[in-house]
Amino acid sequence: MTLTSQLDADAEEFLGVVNDFCVSQVAPRAQEIDLTGEFFPDLLAAAAEIGLQGLIFTEDGNIDPTMFALAHETTELVASYSGAVALGISISRLHGYLLAAYAPPHLRDRWLPGLIDGTVRGSFALSEPHSGTDIRAGRTVARVVDPVTVSITGEKAWITQSPVAHFCIVLTKLGSPDRDAETAAFVVPLDTEGVTVGADEPMSGFRGMPMANVHFDDCRIPASWRLDVDGFRGMLEGLNLARLDAGCYGVGFMRAALRETSAYVRDRQAFGKTLADLQIVQEKLGHLHADYLAARSLLREGVASFAAGGGGDAHLISAAKMVASDAAMRHAVEAVQLHGGYGAHLHYPVQRLMRDAKITQIIDGTSEIHALMLGRAAARADWS
Repeated sequence: MTLTSQLDADAEEFLGVVNDFCVSQVAPRAQEIDLTGEFFPDLLAAAAEIGLQGLIFTEDGNIDPTMFALAHETTELVASYSGAVALGISISRLHGYLLAAYAPPHLRDRWLPGLIDGTVRGSFALSEPHSGTDIRAGRTVARVVDPVTVSITGEKAWITQSPVAHFCIVLTKLGSPDRDAETAAFVVPLDTEGVTVGADEPMSGFRGMPMANVHFDDCRIPASWRLDVDGFRGMLEGLNLARLDAGCYGVGFMRAALRETSAYVRDRQAFGKTLADLQIVQEKLGHLHADYLAARSLLREGVASFAAGGGGDAHLISAAKMVASDAAMRHAVEAVQLHGGYGAHLHYPVQRLMRDAKITQIIDGTSEIHALMLGRAAARADWS
């Protein structure tokens, strides 16, 4: 057996373990998590036990680019059963990636092992209430107090997992809120004096994953808690990874729509035959199947570009995220329609897919901003 085939066999075996985890532990809890909105640390701990949060890291805590493809395969698979659980797992990888890539050793040693084993949770403080997608308009500022201390003041909005997190990686301007001011990223424990995490602000989708604003009021921290990278560039690199994850959620939702809808139409009788016998239903499933395969292929290319280094091909990653999330929303709505009255029932998963898919069109850059960036690039490109 060649090395490549051995790796493929190992990956298939691992995906089988992940599938068993999804079927035995995630699927039975998915509806309860969605209905109650309750956080699920036990499932994240169980995911860590089988190695999901640590997939992209070597034993000594370095990044292993060869594992990105498998990690995103698992994100798709878990998302097909619960978007919230998939999000909880993938953001641990995101926070760990930034620490492994850019944190000084004392920060990496403090936080990365816990992210991998599921005992520590982080958050990614990028967006602000007044600016949203316009990251350069951020007003959170870090000012030098003395040679070893900085003070952070400002507010970050829509910070996933912040109500239950132990730390956040926060993007700041240095010394001034001016648009073109130098930027930095700091790792800030959320129990630091001057940090206040707001009340949970639940969304319509990804229920169970808490989210809140984070306020910094003259929060004084060691200057050594800074990541060794230009803040804007480092956070955009992290954002590209988050965009690939969001695309994988969308592909996972399409996979779930195929699973749920095909099973339903095979059993549902109408006018003397099953819905699966109707040509119009077959056509709708055909479009869903084709979009699933296309989005999945595009995401694989985006993941490969990220694994190659340099933060990945930004245009390819934008296209993959936009195509997957838009297709997921379109087909989740179709799945609800094909289920008829059952599709709108809270006990049927397709309505959850619809609400989760809508969120993927908004987080990590809206579909509109991705289309705008791609359109600008297309207008400047030489297509000859």
